[in-house]
Amino acid sequence: MSSPLWASLRRNRTPVTFVLLGLIGLVYVAQYLLGDQLTFALAFYAPLMAAEPWRIITSAFAHGGIVHIMFNGYSLWVLGNAVERIVGSAKFALIFIASIVAGCLAVVAMNPDSVVIGASAGIFGLFAALFIINRGLGSNNVSLIVIIGINLAIGFVVPGISWEAHLGGLVGGAVSTLVLFRRRR
Repeated sequence: MSSPLWASLRRNRTPVTFVLLGLIGLVYVAQYLLGDQLTFALAFYAPLMAAEPWRIITSAFAHGGIVHIMFNGYSLWVLGNAVERIVGSAKFALIFIASIVAGCLAVVAMNPDSVVIGASAGIFGLFAALFIINRGLGSNNVSLIVIIGINLAIGFVVPGISWEAHLGGLVGGAVSTLVLFRRRR
């Protein structure tokens, strides 16, 4: 006998997006209940990378407040649904994870003393994936370039935002999408 949740996930054409949003929501509730201790346990911090490599991934599920999770959640919902429907769940998951890893590696290279949380690197990777997909289909990318530019600029202007992770995620998403699309051809 299958549970209603499992049946719903199987019918959904974007199950990875749904699961990622659910995990982000669950972690946020846990952060609210358990406080900063959980946030710091999940956060990416370059000096701990060798001893605690899982932080590269867990950092994407922790968020720094309601505005942070709302922006990232909405962006993941919109971009995730679009990209996952086009490339499929497995490739979508690979692009998202590659973007998260690339975002953390960019932080290591450019700002190793910072503590990073949030799914933004993965979201910037999805921006890059959508750009490459649109370009491959011959679509106009002007509005997408404007949105990416505005979001990158916000990271440079607003204190406390890791523009390094955003930039790394953008590169990771572009490279992983190009590799997946070249293999597909």
